[in-house]
Formats: sequence, C-alpha cells, structure tokens
Amino acid sequence: MKIFFINPPFLGRFSRAQRSPGIIKSGTMYYPYWLAHAAAVAEKYGHEINLIDCPASGKTEKELQQAVLEFQPDLMVIESVTASWHSDLEIAGNLKNLLPRAKICMAGTHVTALWKESMLQQPAVDFVAIGEYDYTIRDIAQELEKEKSNFTAVQGIAYRTNGTLARTQNRPLIQDVDQLPWIAPIYKRFLNPSDYYFNLSYHPMVMLIGGRGCNSMCFYCVYPQVVHGHRYRHRSPEHIVGEMLWVQENMPEIKEITFEDDNFGADRKFARRFAELVREKNIKLPFFANLRTTVDFETLKALKDAGLRNCAVGFESGDDIILRNMRKGQNRSIQEKFVDNAHELGMLVHGCFMVGFPGETHETMQKTLDLAFKVGPDSAQFYPVMPYPGTGAYAYYKENGYLATDNFREWLTDEGGHRCVINLPGLSPEDLEQFCEQAFKIFHFRPKYIFYKLKQAIAHPKEGWRSFVAGLYFLIYSLTNKRKKQEPFHIKHISPPENWHSFVKVPKGRMERIKKDTSSAVAS
Repeated sequence: MKIFFINPPFLGRFSRAQRSPGIIKSGTMYYPYWLAHAAAVAEKYGHEINLIDCPASGKTEKELQQAVLEFQPDLMVIESVTASWHSDLEIAGNLKNLLPRAKICMAGTHVTALWKESMLQQPAVDFVAIGEYDYTIRDIAQELEKEKSNFTAVQGIAYRTNGTLARTQNRPLIQDVDQLPWIAPIYKRFLNPSDYYFNLSYHPMVMLIGGRGCNSMCFYCVYPQVVHGHRYRHRSPEHIVGEMLWVQENMPEIKEITFEDDNFGADRKFARRFAELVREKNIKLPFFANLRTTVDFETLKALKDAGLRNCAVGFESGDDIILRNMRKGQNRSIQEKFVDNAHELGMLVHGCFMVGFPGETHETMQKTLDLAFKVGPDSAQFYPVMPYPGTGAYAYYKENGYLATDNFREWLTDEGGHRCVINLPGLSPEDLEQFCEQAFKIFHFRPKYIFYKLKQAIAHPKEGWRSFVAGLYFLIYSLTNKRKKQEPFHIKHISPPENWHSFVKVPKGRMERIKKDTSSAVAS
C-alpha cells in the first residue's frame, strides 16, 4: 500500500511538532518526528511511503496537491494540532476531493483529544489515530489491503461505519521502543536539514527521540498529558547511540543532535550508560537535551562529559505555591541547586518560564522574573500557559470560566505567534502577554547580559555566532510583530477571590484518566 505522511501547510513556517506549536519568534522549526516514526514503521512492514513537510520546505497547498497526484497514495496521514485544526480539516477535505478513492487519517494531540468533533466537522476524514500512532497506521493499512476490512480489531482509532462513528479500544503504549526503526534515514531521504532550525543547537541539526513519556505530572504539558503518559519509556542506549553514529557517518552536514524527550535524564541509570556508550563509540557530535531541575549532579556530569552542550529546563515559576498548583514536583531551592551544578560543569542552560497558572498574580510573575535574574541561564523564554485540549490545564481553565475563547482559530496572532487565551482573576490575557514580551526584552537586553554574551563570543566564537543568529531572528520578529494591533478579546474582568493565591487541586489529563490492567491501557 502507498502511504503519504503529510505535515500540511499553515501560515508559513508553522512549527507543528513542538509542545506549543506556532510561528516562533526565534525562528525555530521542528522536524516532523512523529510522522517520521510512523513512516519508518510503515516501510518496515512493506508499505511504500512518502513524507512531505510543507511548513519547513515552504510548499503551498497547491504544491502539496501536486505531490499527492504524483504519488497516488492509498492512504494519507495528516498531522494536526490545536491552532491549525480548522485549516488541517479543510486541507483534508480538499485532498479527498482531489483523490476520492484515497483514505484519510488524521493524527496528533488535538484530534486525539477531540476525535469526535474532528470527524463530525470534516466528513472527508475516514480515520482518526488516537494516541501513539506508529503501529496504528500500519494496522489501518493492513486492513485496507484485505478484501473485507474489519477495523474493530485495530486499536486506537475512530472510524466511519454504516453512516455512524465508531471508536475502538485504546492502543496500549509501546513498551519496547527499540522495535521502532530509526528516523534519521527517513530525514535523509525526504527532508532537507537546512530547512530546520533550533536556536539552542548548532545549525544544521537533527532531532531525535530517545524515549517517550515523562514521569512528571505537570498539568499543562501536552505530550505526556494527552498521548505518551507519565512513565519514561526510553530506547536502549545501544539503540540510540547506534542512530547517532549513523547520523555522524551518513549526514556529514549535521553539526548537532537535538533530543526532544521531555526529560532525557529521568532515568539516571539509562542516562549514565548512554553517556558512557557515547564516549566508547567515539560520537563526536555534541547534543542538546531537555532536562528537569531534579537531575542529580553525577548524571549531569556524565552527560556533559559525553557531549551535552546545552539543555532546556522548565523552571516555569519562581513562586512555590504556583509550582505546587501546576504539579511541577520542584521548588525554588531545587531549581537554584540545579543551575549551580550546571554552571559548575560549564554547561549552558536555557530557562523556560511561564505565567498564567492557578493562583498567578502580578507579584508571582515578578518572582518568576526575579528567579530568571538570580539563576542566570544562558538564554530564557517567557510564555503564557497554552492549555491544549486533553490536558488537565484545559479542563481547569474551561471548568472555571478562565478561557478567553474556545474558538481555536483565535489561538494564534495574525502572524502565527502564540496568543494567550487565559483570562485569570486579576490578570487579563493582555496582562500576561505584555509581561512575557517585556520580561524577554528586560532579561536579554540588560547590560550585564549583553556583556556576558560578548565575552562568550570572544571565548567561544561558535556559541557567539549561534547567539547572533538567534538575536537576528528576534530582531526581525520585533520589527514585524503586529501583536499590539491585535484586536483584544471582549471578555469581562474577573476579580481575584480572597484565597486566590493558595493551593488548588487541578484536574487530570487524558493519560491520567486511562485505567491500566496488567497488559494494556484502556480508556476509562
């Protein structure tokens, strides 16, 4: 069977695979790694595949349609996220009109959470792959090849039958992730690494996934909450390092490997063995990883010695009550200790800070900015919480009337940037956005920070060039930013109750609501 995996066009360089999709002010463009995983599995089982990434390559819908006509697929897999959902469904309908015999399957976080709404809104969608979809696409294809298809046994899908919608049992999470083929060869065949950019890594880079899921319970993080769950299911060090070696030998243009796991250091034994094997196999490429502040010094040192050059860390807030409310599992003391360890090792840290949590006030936001000043990361980002469907955050804000809009067309600015959709007691969406914009500028344009970056550029020209390019992207963003002209939401001001800045219990996300038995996960 011929299967076409599609990252559809939307608003130019729309980075769809990242945790909070949008057109990013740093110029970031993620690889379509989930589509690549599913494509690699489909090919492993004998299907002919094609993969197109329209936002990265700059292809229009017309060019996508031309590619579809040339390939003549039997099945098209379209990845969709919240902000692009309406556009994605429209493109699916146009592709069905173009090639009526082909089946269309939507996949991704948003359609996982809202599969019924997706199928009701767009009759052209034949299937929705719910949750992890690597083997789901394979199973759909295998059924379509039969003379009489029976989709009741295909786990993790919604489909049409006799004019109605049907939903099968949840697909168990993949336990042996070593069985998944490498995705780097898929990148090499179908994508151009120069089309992708990550301002924290040397360019060009490749994005790999060492494991899925996160053992932390942060109520807003979309992949663990909606798709991958709260246990870190990592590949073996041998499997990962083998792929790194393949990249090193077969993609000479690559300057760095970027691991997009939620917390690469979650399993200390795994992380240390991985670091040991990287040195043994003489991997010369540096690598980037996302870490939590709970990673201990010895694990951090092992990763640094193996080539971990930079890491992104979610500090989120400088207020301990806010950290408890988001279920972060850390406090300011832990955060500060981690950065002390990283600085002692000479490791770069990118700090991720967020506002808009339960209990947030002007004072707690200032504490967050103060924390950024105190820990002094190499760079920082400040964003409002984006409460995507399927997360506990979405349930909390919707149930309490704190969503400024549930029209997903309005979740981005006109130019595709993130738009705050949270209206908290005492803090409007504009208040939260304004804080983030100002905090970013205040942090990065302080004389102390500029002097630090100049010294870094002299001592490490490669880092200096990386920072210069990132700064150039932000300058372009600043000059073209139309956010101030954006029509504000017409919403009512909410006065904070007396106990607003206090501990609250937030709802669970989709994956927390899934019951487990000894062999599989079944939807509750």
